[in-house]
Amino acid sequence: MNVAHVGVLLIGVALIIIAVLAVYVYLDTRKTYPPAEPPPFYAHCHDGVVVVSARVDLRDVKVVDADGRVYCTFTSIKAGAEKLCRVGNATAYLVEAGDFSRAVFCFRPVPVTPARD
Repeated sequence: MNVAHVGVLLIGVALIIIAVLAVYVYLDTRKTYPPAEPPPFYAHCHDGVVVVSARVDLRDVKVVDADGRVYCTFTSIKAGAEKLCRVGNATAYLVEAGDFSRAVFCFRPVPVTPARD
């Protein structure tokens, strides 16, 4: 056996050891930090309307502004469904469903003013 064959053999063994260590680190990380469960609903604002998209069946959903005024209440939203809630002029709203809540921010577009010479 010459030196070239021994070198190739050692490089192959080293690559196998590196691959085994990489798989071990990956599996250990997945065990220590499992993937987060997705939230039960998503909410966003578009043109003064808060859109609530349910991932699971929801009960007693409320849309509230920062002062505590309730804009909409939904007794239930089926999984995969969306509900709309027209809101006022505030910029921040809270969508609550059970123990989970999500903040929603609404920004009104600023009208474009033409440039003057």
